[in-house]
Amino acid sequence: MYRRLLVAYTLNELAWSIGTVALAVLVFRRTGSAIGAMSFFLCAQTLPALCSPAVVARIDQRPVRRVLPALYVVESLAFAALAWVITRFALGPALVLVLIDGIAAVTARAIARATTVAVLTPEDMLRDGNALTNASFSVCFMAGPAIGGLIVAVGGTTAALIANACVFALIAVTMLTTRGLPAAPHEPAPTAGRLRRALDYVREHPVIRTLLGLQAAAVLFFTVSIPVEVVFTTHTLHAGAGGYGALLSAWGAGAVVGSAIYARWRELPSRTLIVGGASALGLGFLGMAVAPALGYAIAAAAVAGTGNGIEAVSVRTALQESVDANWMTLMMSFNESMAEATTGIGILLGGALAAIAGPRAALAVAGAGGLFVAAVIAGALRSQRTAVDASHGLR
Repeated sequence: MYRRLLVAYTLNELAWSIGTVALAVLVFRRTGSAIGAMSFFLCAQTLPALCSPAVVARIDQRPVRRVLPALYVVESLAFAALAWVITRFALGPALVLVLIDGIAAVTARAIARATTVAVLTPEDMLRDGNALTNASFSVCFMAGPAIGGLIVAVGGTTAALIANACVFALIAVTMLTTRGLPAAPHEPAPTAGRLRRALDYVREHPVIRTLLGLQAAAVLFFTVSIPVEVVFTTHTLHAGAGGYGALLSAWGAGAVVGSAIYARWRELPSRTLIVGGASALGLGFLGMAVAPALGYAIAAAAVAGTGNGIEAVSVRTALQESVDANWMTLMMSFNESMAEATTGIGILLGGALAAIAGPRAALAVAGAGGLFVAAVIAGALRSQRTAVDASHGLR
């Protein structure tokens, strides 16, 4: 069962990367406006992040074997509709479909993660499974945009969107034919007020509150670099588009290495892994900020990517080990949604810092923020005792 969940998760992330590249390029080409591109990312990431927890609260008490395939069917239909809409391109209908797909994607990701926890925890293989899932995500993160760009270049945007519709249909069939997925609770909790009760649950559990809050801060600082790196490589280092591509590839390769490091030392205390990953990210950004030439910047980006490959999965695992099963899906939804929402804020902050003080200063802020988060996590988690301490430990 876990193998099928892993395949579905991997295909989902790959298709999401391909679709994002194809649609972002299309919207910018058709509108010729940064506002159009911004509208796309708001509908693809930020607004779904705000809407998804409410959707999860309505459906997380229903059988996974019905809910998860249904969400993938929604994504398949959304991409099929987008493939038709773009032939008569109208920004409004396209953005509505992007929003629908975004909500389904964030919701499906949260439910899939919670289902993985339910499947692996009884076998005491949660960290092993998270290591594999993180490795697949890192590979998709590195390869997805390249594959998306290749499909668009060879077959056009419509071909990429049709391919995505087929992939999500395949994922839906895979989930429909998977036996043993968790059934609905014997005594489902009422959906009315469930989102509010989930927020109360977070407030009542200091470790969960700390992990969610600090991860949101971490994502905010780490995504500052997204709009800065292209300016940094092309104008500050005078390395051109090739240099920018090399920098992103180094980051992706570092993320794969970080995934391998997590897989090798996954039994270390969560606090050690989180602090180590956040520190590597911070040091990598600081290294980029002072890099005198492209080669140094590439090396620093690889260090930051390695930290990224360790930190995110370590936080998620610590969260999963701390949360009661009844609230797992909503906590995964909060984690996913906060990451998506703060990404948009980080991008805006990075663009503003680069415009005001230059790309090196923006990268330095990202690096200092990463080290600050590492220090706060080290202190906050040291002082707290949870059920996680009894199993793998946050000490």
